[in-house]
Amino acid sequence: MKSIKSKIQISMLSVVLISAVLIGVITALLNASGIDDVMTKTLGPATQMAADAVEWKMGNYWTALQEAAASDIFKESDPTAPELIPIREEIAQRNGFLYTGKCND
Repeated sequence: MKSIKSKIQISMLSVVLISAVLIGVITALLNASGIDDVMTKTLGPATQMAADAVEWKMGNYWTALQEAAASDIFKESDPTAPELIPIREEIAQRNGFLYTGKCND
């Protein structure tokens, strides 16, 4: 027959074990919920800022493209025409590009 000491130890161990598992599960669920809230609050504005920055940068490219397209020499000349080189270089320098060119039609 089991002693009273071992019966008490088994019952206390099971209570402590069940409590520890229950606390662990509750803590994990609360942490997951908290992390979701923090990510929603911080990533939303961060992604919007990144999207705005990309939109602004793409707007700069669009402006340079419109400027080149409005130039008669860009419309009428061959991509390798020597008279196009200074205009291409000036547009590239003014807009911070390494190179500006024209593709064949």
